[in-house]
Amino acid sequence: MSKYVKELMMDQLRSDLDSGRSVLILDLKGLDAVAEYQFRRDMRKKSIRVRALKNTLARRVFSEMGMDGLSRYLEGPSVLVWGGDGVAELAKEVSAQVKTLKKPEIKGGAVDGVVIGPGQVEEITRLPSREALIGRVVSLALAPVQRIVALAGSPAGNLIGQLKTLSEGGDNEGDEPAGAPSDGPTSPAEGEA
Repeated sequence: MSKYVKELMMDQLRSDLDSGRSVLILDLKGLDAVAEYQFRRDMRKKSIRVRALKNTLARRVFSEMGMDGLSRYLEGPSVLVWGGDGVAELAKEVSAQVKTLKKPEIKGGAVDGVVIGPGQVEEITRLPSREALIGRVVSLALAPVQRIVALAGSPAGNLIGQLKTLSEGGDNEGDEPAGAPSDGPTSPAEGEA
């Protein structure tokens, strides 16, 4: 392979990865053509990209990107997987496919440039999705505001209810408000004396 072709392949890998620093490296050895096609099709549906790597060229590109630690996973046939909605979704989808097909192997990867091993990829699959995390943060941020609004509305609601009761009670002039002093005896003993 000529130097020019190698440079083109490296440039293509750089442009594909662009600013994405969350990737997984797989070994698809043992998959037949139909299973590999289904794997790639399922990944494409989830906006996850799959690319076969030439290990020596990938090592150079990853070292330029500051992910030198990925070199230890670039032995034998290697496939790079990246994209999707986030690293948790990427890891979950790849892990589900690996469990379904039973042949591919997760060699390792990187999350935001930090190199991780296959065991850590399994830990990432337990993380909630990006949307779930955003929902949690929003609900936590709104909880104090909702409590303040409820507390502020509560006394106002009570005050309005009390004013309404007083206005309804004020129409009957003969009624005395509860707790008002009366002119008559309050107990039978006082009336007899």
